[in-house]
Amino acid sequence: MRGLAVLIVVAALGLGTTRAGAREVRTLRLQFPRFTVPAGGNVEVCTFVRVPAQQPFDLGSFTIRHVGVKADVSPRHFLVYVYTGARLAEFAAAEKHVVPSRACLDLGPEDRDQRQLIASGPGKKTAGGLPPGLALPLTPVPASPGGSPDGIGILLDAEWVNGSTKARTVSTHVVLKRARGTIQRRLAPILERTAELGLSVPPFSATVVSTETTTAALNAARPGEPALLDAWGPGIPTLGEPGPTGDACVVFVTAHMHKRTRFFGVDLIGADGLVHNPPGGLANPFEPGRTHFFASPDYTDPGRLTLLPAMLVQAGERLHYACWVDNGATTSVRFGCEETNGVTPGVALGLPGGGPAKPCAAAGPDPAECPASDPLYPGQSFTTACVPANLVAGTTPDDEVCALAGFWFDPPPGGGCTLPTTP
Repeated sequence: MRGLAVLIVVAALGLGTTRAGAREVRTLRLQFPRFTVPAGGNVEVCTFVRVPAQQPFDLGSFTIRHVGVKADVSPRHFLVYVYTGARLAEFAAAEKHVVPSRACLDLGPEDRDQRQLIASGPGKKTAGGLPPGLALPLTPVPASPGGSPDGIGILLDAEWVNGSTKARTVSTHVVLKRARGTIQRRLAPILERTAELGLSVPPFSATVVSTETTTAALNAARPGEPALLDAWGPGIPTLGEPGPTGDACVVFVTAHMHKRTRFFGVDLIGADGLVHNPPGGLANPFEPGRTHFFASPDYTDPGRLTLLPAMLVQAGERLHYACWVDNGATTSVRFGCEETNGVTPGVALGLPGGGPAKPCAAAGPDPAECPASDPLYPGQSFTTACVPANLVAGTTPDDEVCALAGFWFDPPPGGGCTLPTTP
């Protein structure tokens, strides 16, 4: 697929004045470039947009409009992510290009998973927004670690299907508008990843393996250390974005996973330690009879639960999450370079020496992919054999991730999650 220029227009509409006297941008207009969906095709493509900025953009509403939709041609999903990592410059190769990629895992730096879903819409036109008084800050990030804010990174993920007998050209327009009026609360991100510390699935495991099982095994292997809960809530230590110290108002919940996670589920745990999911929860296909507060079976389109009015999570309560992961039962197996004869490579991150195996393509002797040593893997040596490996958490698309994502805000004075009405 040939790359086409991404048209990026950052328009200043309804201009206001900042403290420094500069005009503030009220609207960001982004366009996914035109591309062709072949006859009978199903394609997922991505592009990256860098918006030059040094100050956050307080998002209040969005509109997504698809061009080229017909009875037999339409998007299956369209996702808008904000990049929250620290390597903005490393997305340069994806800017102004259409990049074929499932879940946009094949472009960007090693911290590409540092991103938050901020908008979505597969319909011909989708509009959404936050209630008055709330804003979702799109925060500028550095071009490289340790640098000053360089720009806002927006990742666009589009999957289109074409059921016709002719190739079709399509594109998408995205409009992000600044929140109007008095901003009483700015949303803070949820990105909780402790489940990744114990995640380890042997190759060709007969069934999927839950991170509830792997975290329990890690807790047992670390006696004396605080048990990991794989949960988010007031006062709970997190691996990722800091959580609330007191009550929290949750607005969005979603999942972040890679290609070998078959299912993601979230449960609302009460102060009594029991599950308090609302009625009509989503069924877990791997544990018959179990339902979840939020669930997703698709790593490319994880979906998002919107809670308006926001849901109050009080001290003692938590959102517990888990992934059901497959390493060769029904998905492709993870291959890695063998380090010790007869020992399966890949160790859970939370154990000594933890980390994923050096990736390789197929089982067998392969000195090219698995040389005796590799400067990218200092202190490690290899037998030169490529073997089925344990699937653990890591930064490459071949490794797995398991994270609870979303947004929340501090409750207003007096408790609850209803903001006072303002003009």
